[in-house]
Amino acid sequence: MADSFLTPSRALRPPRRLDVRLVLGFVVMVLTTAGSIIFWGLTSDARPVVLATRDLPALAVLTPADLTVAHLRLDDTTYQETIPGADLASLVGKPLAEPVHAHQVLVRAQVAPRPPLAVDQMAMTIPIGPEASVGGRLRPGDQVQVLVTLNKGKPDVRAAVVLDRVSVYDVGYDTRGGVITTDGTSSQGAVRWLTLAVTPEQSRRLAEAKGSGDLDVTLLPPLR
Repeated sequence: MADSFLTPSRALRPPRRLDVRLVLGFVVMVLTTAGSIIFWGLTSDARPVVLATRDLPALAVLTPADLTVAHLRLDDTTYQETIPGADLASLVGKPLAEPVHAHQVLVRAQVAPRPPLAVDQMAMTIPIGPEASVGGRLRPGDQVQVLVTLNKGKPDVRAAVVLDRVSVYDVGYDTRGGVITTDGTSSQGAVRWLTLAVTPEQSRRLAEAKGSGDLDVTLLPPLR
């Protein structure tokens, strides 16, 4: 068998070199894939929850500026106690049951749904618009005076006080006008009705006024 040997041309040929661009491309691909996997692992179980944007005292009535949404990694038990980010808009207008700090995650027990009714009170709803309800800025727990305008559009038009002071139990909005912004804050639609906490006698007077003219409310300072 003939001996194998290198020809002069093959013996002098330089060794092959790896293409640097291919190596760099492969490294970048590996790092990108690894980074994506790590990022997915860190964020895949993050859940949107509602946070306070600033320190708030007990009984503060929540506004859109008081709330924001953050994505946090929480276990199932903890998450069930928090308020999901999708419920942010429903918190506007509700009072806090206790103080909270800035950037604190809100839990359901910290938000009072409505002021409680006394044993001699009932909730009664009246139709009303923003122009007759302090520009739509009323919130549950506010104290208001109710007036009725009689003979509207006639020469003998007059206004009369129906109820001197009652508490707002709930506020109804036109949900078609609500907006939720990208940062999680929200704005309500126009006010369409008010629910007031009244006594049986006040409910009778309010019912009579509803059938007699247009109702308006004025905001009163809180009792000291």
